[in-house]
Amino acid sequence: MDTKSKRFSYALIFKIMAFLIISIALTTAVLLVQYLAFSGIELETVLTEQYTDSASFLEGDARSVINDVSNAISGNAGTIGNGYYYYYTDGVKITTNLVSGDATSFDNYKGELFTLKDSQWIYNHNENFLSQDMFVNANVIGYIAFTTDYLNNAQNKWEAQRVQTIPLALLLIGIVVGTLMLLVYLTVTIGRPYKNGPLMLATIDKMPTDILIAIYLGFGLLWAAGMAASLNGLSMSRVFIASQMMAARITLGTITFVFIVISGFFYLSLVRRIKAKVLIKGSILYKFIYVIYDFFKSLFDGRMFSSNKLTGQLFQRQAAFIALSFILVLLTFVLVLVPPLFFLPPIAELFIIYWYVKGNKKTYQAIDRGFNDSLEEQMKAERMKIQLVTNVSHDLKTPLTSIISYADLLSKDETLTESSRDYVNVLIDKSNRLKNIVADLFDLAKSTSGDIQLELETIDLKKLIEQTLADMGDDIEKSTLQFKVKLPESPVMVLSDGQKMYRVFQNLIDNTLKYAMQGTRVFIDLESTGNKASVLIKNTAGYEMDFTADEILQRFSRGDSARTTEGNGLGLSIAESFTQVCGGDFLLNVDGDLFKVILQFDAI
Repeated sequence: MDTKSKRFSYALIFKIMAFLIISIALTTAVLLVQYLAFSGIELETVLTEQYTDSASFLEGDARSVINDVSNAISGNAGTIGNGYYYYYTDGVKITTNLVSGDATSFDNYKGELFTLKDSQWIYNHNENFLSQDMFVNANVIGYIAFTTDYLNNAQNKWEAQRVQTIPLALLLIGIVVGTLMLLVYLTVTIGRPYKNGPLMLATIDKMPTDILIAIYLGFGLLWAAGMAASLNGLSMSRVFIASQMMAARITLGTITFVFIVISGFFYLSLVRRIKAKVLIKGSILYKFIYVIYDFFKSLFDGRMFSSNKLTGQLFQRQAAFIALSFILVLLTFVLVLVPPLFFLPPIAELFIIYWYVKGNKKTYQAIDRGFNDSLEEQMKAERMKIQLVTNVSHDLKTPLTSIISYADLLSKDETLTESSRDYVNVLIDKSNRLKNIVADLFDLAKSTSGDIQLELETIDLKKLIEQTLADMGDDIEKSTLQFKVKLPESPVMVLSDGQKMYRVFQNLIDNTLKYAMQGTRVFIDLESTGNKASVLIKNTAGYEMDFTADEILQRFSRGDSARTTEGNGLGLSIAESFTQVCGGDFLLNVDGDLFKVILQFDAI
């Protein structure tokens, strides 16, 4: 049962109910205070039981009567009212409204008595009450006493007001206490689905704190303006009709309720931010200051060199050198007035410079050794990788040849069913494809490692291109591509390996047949300018080329991951590698949908 109550206390419905109760209660409290302020009821009646003990009596009625009597004593024209007795004399003349005319009547007076002594009126029930100096002669003695009927009427009115104010005051106290309790409940439970549960931030909590505060202050100003207008309407409505007062109070209650709801969202957002420890860190001002602070801090803490011990040593030595040099500069200015000691800082600076240069030299040597070791390891790893590919490719040839041979024998077996023959044909097709991949891997590994035999001879690039196009004529005719070949009339002679370059052109044309947009033109141009011979092959791709030239030249890289062609991603890599080992330059350019390859050789 206790566990269920704990879960329920964190339920969202309870939080919403508490939020609404707080909003309604605080709006009610504001309207009550407004009602008391404009109803003419004395709020002092809540705490003061007797009218004669109240500030309303002492600073109101009593002060007014004292002023009237004091003005009369001073000879100023004025009217003395009813409801009290007065007596004053300067030792010669007596002025009073007592029937007996005798001051002794005040000796046994049971009501409220004020005595004039040394130019000040003193209240007999409250020694702390002293009226201000009235500029009355200090020799004048006077008395003021309120009549019993006047005090009884005033007390009855006072008690009638207490009948109204005490329940309202108790209601306000209840609202305040209840609101505080619900506010504490919301403060504890907000942001968590259950006790010790994960803190969950709302969408409003993602807003920077300073922007949230600025927006809230803006709403606060609007609420204050609305309150001023509503209160002004209440003041004016007291002069006119009750309907205007009701409209002003409705307006006041509405804008107050809306602002309290906004204040609630603002407060709960601050609470969640405090719990998540992002109240300050979530502000734009903090982030701006922190970026500046972190920038200057990074200049001195060496964090950028933390991943490398040697560069970290260089930074620390540099920081120490700067700090020591700065101290020595200050000492130089200090010791300039002491000639014998003036030369000490420069001498110390020489030792620091020697220490700095010597330490940096050792660190640079260590960095150089590390760089050479790393380069050697990379080269060793690359050689091992190439050797592994070469060995694996070589070892796969023998079993693969057997698989192809037996698959070929199976295809000639006349007893095979139609479905079995289809399986054998698929096996032959995939085996041949695997054979090509192994051959390509073997050739690529050998050319990359430099362990490849070249038969360099003078060849005619023009004839080599024509031969390649002729050998691939059937595949070209099957496609819908139009080959636009532009060759010079005279031969273009270069020193290269004809067999390897034939493979290069074969791969490039095969790549074009597979990936060029059907129905478009393919351009092959051969030019000889000065001592340079260049071959240009360009086409429009049949897919979106969202890759770079470097990416497509990676091994097993294919431009369109969605296509279902039989390419293995090695064609361009082999073409590039063979071109380079044959002494040429291989340039690849991707421009929108235009795919372009340029081969360059030294012409003979």
